[in-house]
Amino acid sequence: MITELLKRPTAVVVIVLAALALTPPLWLNPYYLSIATLTFVHIGLASAWNIVGGMAGQFSLGHSLFVSVGGVFSAALVVELGLNAWLAVAVAAIVAAMLAVIISLLTFRLRLHHLSFALITLALAELCLLFVLSNDFLGAAGGHVWPRAEGVQNLQFSPNGFYWLAYAVMGMTCLVAWLVLRSKMGHYLRAIRDDEDAAEAVGVNLLRYKTLAMVISAVLTSIVASVFGRYTVFVDPHQMASPLLSISIILFVVVGGPGTIRGPILGAGLLYPAGELLRGQFGQLPGLHELIFGLLIVFVVLYAPRGLAGFNTQRAVGGVRRAVTSGQ
Repeated sequence: MITELLKRPTAVVVIVLAALALTPPLWLNPYYLSIATLTFVHIGLASAWNIVGGMAGQFSLGHSLFVSVGGVFSAALVVELGLNAWLAVAVAAIVAAMLAVIISLLTFRLRLHHLSFALITLALAELCLLFVLSNDFLGAAGGHVWPRAEGVQNLQFSPNGFYWLAYAVMGMTCLVAWLVLRSKMGHYLRAIRDDEDAAEAVGVNLLRYKTLAMVISAVLTSIVASVFGRYTVFVDPHQMASPLLSISIILFVVVGGPGTIRGPILGAGLLYPAGELLRGQFGQLPGLHELIFGLLIVFVVLYAPRGLAGFNTQRAVGGVRRAVTSGQ
């Protein structure tokens, strides 16, 4: 199997790039290393959302609910109850799975229109934010601070260690997404995305596979969010539980290319560090970095409608040329 894999040029390139991605802690300064670590975290979050949003076509705006379970709830278990950090991550993932099942049964069973489903999940995300901000166990508006207990058993790593941990969790998330996409379930999810009635007519159990996609996505999101919260130390509920985080994740997937494996990697891998670097360079000029960031997104949407994963250079050049010609 390995020999067959190495005969494919694309696979060789991916393996080489993946190996090179392990080396930055050896030569990158702490500021850029932190950006790289958080980029892996956001790629993981985008890849997890892509399973239910890109592959299954269920446009969930409420994934901040699962992020808050992984980031806020796991921190509360450690701070308030003294639970082991690894165990807290596992408990949070189980809770996220249970919530995903409940949400799926309440929404997918009704065969709601995609817009209705999106609005309901957005409402649930807003309710989650209000609940977190008013609950003392979850840290309320003040948030929680992960205790700095030394040792891997306490999920405590050096900056280099957190980089490799984020890389590993991102890799796990992308691998699960790839396995789902290549499996029979992946074919069913794409059939559901393209035409639910036709998929049901040929025997696809809509409720089962949409619920399964939601559960897998929720569990992966919770795990990545737990690493996110542990890395930042201070778990800010306005960041972790905010629906704006869900919108950012969706933006990464849409720009990169929904329903593909490389789409979330390209989208989050480009947009998140670009946003952070622009904020660092032009932070003294209010709004300028956001303008540049917005223009970048507009360019991608106009000239790569299927996302960066389906980018066509000739089509983009032709589009720019037509725009310039018509402007003259």
